[in-house]
Amino acid sequence: MRLHEYEAADIFEQAGVRTANRRLVATPAEAIQAAEEIGFPVMVKAQVLVGGRGKAGGIAAAETADELKRLIDQLLGSEIKGLPVNKLLISEKVSIAQEIYLGITIDSYQGQPVIVASSKGGIDIEKAAAASPESIAKLHINPGELLYPYQARQVLQQIGLKDRQLLGCADILVRLYQAFTENDAIIAEI
Repeated sequence: MRLHEYEAADIFEQAGVRTANRRLVATPAEAIQAAEEIGFPVMVKAQVLVGGRGKAGGIAAAETADELKRLIDQLLGSEIKGLPVNKLLISEKVSIAQEIYLGITIDSYQGQPVIVASSKGGIDIEKAAAASPESIAKLHINPGELLYPYQARQVLQQIGLKDRQLLGCADILVRLYQAFTENDAIIAEI
């Protein structure tokens, strides 16, 4: 089963992974109210089950109410890669110092979960891996075993994380793995 971003965010929060303040909306009035409650600037994200939403115009920032209204009119009722946009996620726009990709999936060759981390962010992770293999670190975990904090730190040290950033991301990675295993996921990524 594939999940929308808002559904995955709920699961991450249940596992203790902090996520952006957000509201799911289906009408322009709901979107404006959500943005006012969250506070500008906000991100507007089409909720469709397809990859590449951002590149297809389905994710954008709104700095003002006028920009938000324009984005709502543009997105609600449109299609992204053939799928109708009936709902939007309005979320706080967070300041990003550095993008880091953390993912867990099943390695079909080895039949076990694999942790993948990259210092190059998550957009086009496959291209980043091909262009800069040193920016990617992997760790296989035996099925049924936990991911321990020391293992998470080791993986993240390989992509250059240090100090507080290392400890914070290691905690997130351990919690992400917990969400992955508890929900019998095939992939979990942030």
